[in-house]
Amino acid sequence: MATWREALDELQSLWNRERAASTARLQAQRAGVPLSARVLAGDAVRRAEVVEVAAAPGDRTLLWLTAPDLDRARIGPGDPVRLWWTEPDDESAQRATVARYRRGQLGVMVDGEVPDRLLNGHFNVDRDDPQATFERGDKAIAAFRDAPGKTDEGRLRQVLWGDLAPAIESTPAWTPFDAGLDLSQMEATDTALRAREIALVHGPPGTGKTRTLVEIARQLAARGETVLACAMSNVAVDNLAERLTDAGVEVVRLGHPARVAPAVEARSLDRLIEHTEGYQLARSWMADARQLRHKIEAKRARGTLGRDERLEMHREARRLEGDARAQLRRAQASILEHSQVVLSTAAGADADLLAKRRFDVLLLDEATQAPDPVALVAMQRAAKVVMAGDPEQLPPTVLDQEAERAGLGRTIFERMAKRWPLTVRMLNVQYRMHADLMAFPSASRYQGKLEAHPSVAAHRLEELPGVAADPLRDAPLVLIDTAGKGWDDAQEQPGGSSYNDGQAARTEAEVRRLLGRGLAPTDLAVITPYDAQRRRLVDALADAVAEGLEIGTVDGFQGREKEAIVVDLVRSNAQGDVGFVSDRRRLNVALTRARRFLMVIADTATLGRHADFAAFLEVVEARGAWISAWTDDAPPFDA
Repeated sequence: MATWREALDELQSLWNRERAASTARLQAQRAGVPLSARVLAGDAVRRAEVVEVAAAPGDRTLLWLTAPDLDRARIGPGDPVRLWWTEPDDESAQRATVARYRRGQLGVMVDGEVPDRLLNGHFNVDRDDPQATFERGDKAIAAFRDAPGKTDEGRLRQVLWGDLAPAIESTPAWTPFDAGLDLSQMEATDTALRAREIALVHGPPGTGKTRTLVEIARQLAARGETVLACAMSNVAVDNLAERLTDAGVEVVRLGHPARVAPAVEARSLDRLIEHTEGYQLARSWMADARQLRHKIEAKRARGTLGRDERLEMHREARRLEGDARAQLRRAQASILEHSQVVLSTAAGADADLLAKRRFDVLLLDEATQAPDPVALVAMQRAAKVVMAGDPEQLPPTVLDQEAERAGLGRTIFERMAKRWPLTVRMLNVQYRMHADLMAFPSASRYQGKLEAHPSVAAHRLEELPGVAADPLRDAPLVLIDTAGKGWDDAQEQPGGSSYNDGQAARTEAEVRRLLGRGLAPTDLAVITPYDAQRRRLVDALADAVAEGLEIGTVDGFQGREKEAIVVDLVRSNAQGDVGFVSDRRRLNVALTRARRFLMVIADTATLGRHADFAAFLEVVEARGAWISAWTDDAPPFDA
């Protein structure tokens, strides 16, 4: 077994490979593609200029930009971008993060002071690779490698890569705040409270993982302990923040305003600061600085601005902007100092505004999606870690396949669960799926341990208001078998994303039959593993999409659910190429999003050659309905 030092050195090497792969992919996307073509594709903006400057928390500056092609841009909130003059990869380019859009303007966040060159004249905007995440991972790896043995990081390092067994201690009796917790949720909470270094909550689909984390956070807060709650995605962080707020816990949500859901925006640091006296002062000083810069431009245009006066006015503007940022830093420090529960993404846990702040406990949701360096970014903030996730769902996203196989695709959660099983508690009562929908994932992924709660075990679509029963699709689980129809898949060029026009048409017909039963579009989603197929379905069902129907890829539905789900698996070919179905974890995600009704549209002659899908077919035969596309063409629903 490798020493902890060798393990961390190897992790750094794999992280470097992943950084190189990320940079190479972005450069390949730009190579040979002129700026005009990138603008037409919505991946870049040309001739942008700054029209407004505002101070923002975290020693950042918000720049509002205008540009002739801004309405075409597909650059979204949270995306890293480069502001450049010569080439996107030139050293003079300025890194920034897209904040939000407003009235034909694009807001971008820049760290620290803004170069004068950005404030005078035009520049271009291109997507950037997420270097900040890689740099934070580097720092976290170094922090654990260099930590003295008696520190919190040193002790945790010995648990993660050394020979120190994590301790489960006795703890004072506790009474649940949430009286509705089931036994497995109570046991997971108890283990988390008693663990000295680390505890793991294994949460299969629909088993109340977030509910359990909320209980753990409430118990810790009641004891006076400080909590940092993180997840890989902003969606999961917002979900946790909303649930904690609803439970009466006062939280502070860190992160760019554009990445924060409206439901928790009031608890974001940016919004909380707006109610402070320091914010009002900072806003006034930034306005004075803008007026000074306007005066500089006006005098320059009239030819009445001397060199000494220009330099002095620039110095005064920068002084005002610096004072504004300092005032905001004091205001945010005061808020964070008195905050017991703070939330951020795992990568965002290294935000400068937290300075050297440490917490008693880290709650890390989506831990099975977090590459080790990103998990360590959050772990270096706390003495104790409670991780929650499900190794049978989506893994970390790793671009470099060799790095993934060498270990970057396997998470700390997975390794700890195997090495220290006493730290793991699995939630086993699921509150989402009809029992027939639960049967296959329970048997194939969770050792048959899942139990459907009585409230969902037999619920059906026709129990929803206004939804009629369908005698031709009477089971909660339905398979539409397209074998032999000749609907062969194909691949887009360039890119290679798979699509199947024949199967897309059948998926459209099945969706319209479901809607014809009276099902609300907002209660239905279509999942397909390939973006090329997704685009075809979005075009075909544009009217239903406008009314709330969701059509997305598997990764976008992790952690989500709908009353009804249609899964279009696309692949149909003589070679037996199953594509997506070979990924056990993504198939598991696709088949566990539905509450009351799941339809899978697939060519069983192609996909049935894979063992996992063959096992699923057995469950369909036992608990569901098998329908041949030859004998049923999905006619419009007739009540």
